[in-house]
Amino acid sequence: MAFIVKTVKTVRNNWKKSLAAGVAVYFVGRFAARKYNEDLLRREFCKEAKKYGKVKIGVTDKPRRIIVFLNPASASGGAVKSFNKNAAPILHLAGIEVNVVKVCYYIVLFSQTKPLKPTLTLNAEHPFVGDNITFTCHSTIQRWPAGYRTSHLTYQFNGKPRGVTVNNKLTIHTLTMSDEGKVISCQATDDLQKASIKSDAVTLDPYYGPDNVMLEPVHTALNVTKGNILGPINCTATCNPKCLFEWRLNRTGTFVDVLSNETLVVANIKENQAGIYRCLVVHPLNRTRLRRTDISVNVQYSPKIESLWLSDKNETYGSGRHTIYSFNEGNHLTITLRIKSNPDPQIVINSSLMKFPKLHYTKRSDDFTTKLPSLKCENSGNFTIHASNGIAYGDKKTVNLEIKCKPRDVKTELKIGTKVDTDVNIVMNVVSFPTPTVTWLRMTEFVWTVLKDKYDYKHNISSTIRITSKDDFGVHGIKICNTLGCIVENITLQPGDKPEAPLYFSVEKTTSISVNLSWIVGFNGGHEQTFSIQFKTTDSDQATKIVQTSDTKTGSKVYYILDQLKPDTMYHVMVLSTNKYGNRNASLEFKTEGKMMGFLKEESELICFKRPPTRSSPSMSRNGSSCMIELCLFRGFESRIAFISLSYNCCCTSLRTSCCFV
Repeated sequence: MAFIVKTVKTVRNNWKKSLAAGVAVYFVGRFAARKYNEDLLRREFCKEAKKYGKVKIGVTDKPRRIIVFLNPASASGGAVKSFNKNAAPILHLAGIEVNVVKVCYYIVLFSQTKPLKPTLTLNAEHPFVGDNITFTCHSTIQRWPAGYRTSHLTYQFNGKPRGVTVNNKLTIHTLTMSDEGKVISCQATDDLQKASIKSDAVTLDPYYGPDNVMLEPVHTALNVTKGNILGPINCTATCNPKCLFEWRLNRTGTFVDVLSNETLVVANIKENQAGIYRCLVVHPLNRTRLRRTDISVNVQYSPKIESLWLSDKNETYGSGRHTIYSFNEGNHLTITLRIKSNPDPQIVINSSLMKFPKLHYTKRSDDFTTKLPSLKCENSGNFTIHASNGIAYGDKKTVNLEIKCKPRDVKTELKIGTKVDTDVNIVMNVVSFPTPTVTWLRMTEFVWTVLKDKYDYKHNISSTIRITSKDDFGVHGIKICNTLGCIVENITLQPGDKPEAPLYFSVEKTTSISVNLSWIVGFNGGHEQTFSIQFKTTDSDQATKIVQTSDTKTGSKVYYILDQLKPDTMYHVMVLSTNKYGNRNASLEFKTEGKMMGFLKEESELICFKRPPTRSSPSMSRNGSSCMIELCLFRGFESRIAFISLSYNCCCTSLRTSCCFV
């Protein structure tokens, strides 16, 4: 510690000497360190050069040589010493032959080579057919020292290109597809006529398309059934490079993406996949270059009845999904059906209760509207609506139509014959919907029973009246009512008796062998009546025929044909109406017409054979009587006559003639 203190005091007291000594020590140390580092660096370079020098040179390889121009006067004569100390050992260890040329004056060296390999660029980088393209060729020359003799280069373009060359630029106007495959290169030549090697070649490959956009198979519109497969529809186009394909669908005025592919396939197609399908072809390097083609796809499907409405001008009956509809008789109804269908369906309405005519519909959107024929109470029941368009089985909807109507009597005998101390059973068939109520207007102690028939609108109403005295005979009113109104039917109870004689018994038409008779049915006396006809000639011939008729209601008219009569003969005919109490009759006389042909002999005998009518012959008369053909042979005169027995008409040309020759 005392040494340190003493040293510090000495430096403080002799600070100038101490500072000079410190500077000297610093520079000496720095010089020594640099020499040491140089020695280490030379050592490392020598080691690397030694490795390089140990590599053997091939027999055919040229030896490595170097010429060193050394000026002994440079660096104040230290250049030679520095070269020998630092560079020469390293070059020798590397195996390089060194030739040192000592010069005593300055030498200026100039270096000039041929132009470097040109670079060929083009603009635009991705040209399309129809565009202009410019090639630019660029090269340089290495010269030393820099700036010695300015170089002038000229350029040549190879590959037989068409176009205009200006300096180092080649411009080709309006590329075509025929330019595809041309190989373009360039070469530079300096002012010493030294030419560079050729540049890298550029092969012209102009882009084009999309062109010739087509669909295969070729269609502009296509129908496909729901559930089937749409396609495959291939979209093709001419493009370089290969274009991009996009399928889009327009259903509501806007196109939406469907598929990114050349081929359109839609499996199990549905209604909402109908519309305009567009194939959009886009160039991959320029999306503004595009083409398109469209195909309209119509998806057809079987009808589906979604709902229906019944309405008249004032009211709508039932909602769209009801199955039972109620309305009043006499309304002029319009039916509206909401049907999803493509194509439009054929609509048929069927009912076991009536035959519908062919209906004509008007369409608005999915609603089909038509007017129904006038419907009556008797038409109430199930109606089946069938919509079909040829696809699958269509659709059916069954609705029940309840047609309301005021009561009305169908068929009731208004006069009933009876006796005192007997019960009279009165039965009436009434059409009414809803169910009617029945009351007596004259006597109230008797009860009516109302029974619904097979159909809701048919009712059997019955009541039993006890006839206790003659005062119970006469007219009895029956009031039948429902919510739509009332009717009054009058039934006359009178003492049981023989039936009333047929009224207005008359001859409708006579021929030589037949007569058409008619009469009005009178009151049956309170019991079922039948009719029979008795007729005779002046020769007292008599015959009786039973009239078969189901219409024996009072006031109805009966027609009857009496045939197989003799020509030109007076007949007395009587029609009898009979019940269990007896009968009454009406009679008249008539005469048949004369012989049919003037040339028939008196002794001719008429023989007739009946046969059914031919297909071309009428089968029924105006009033429902059966037609018949008779073949008649007159003996002694071989003629045959065909006769059709009709109420009013016959087979001959004239409707007033009853026979004709065959």
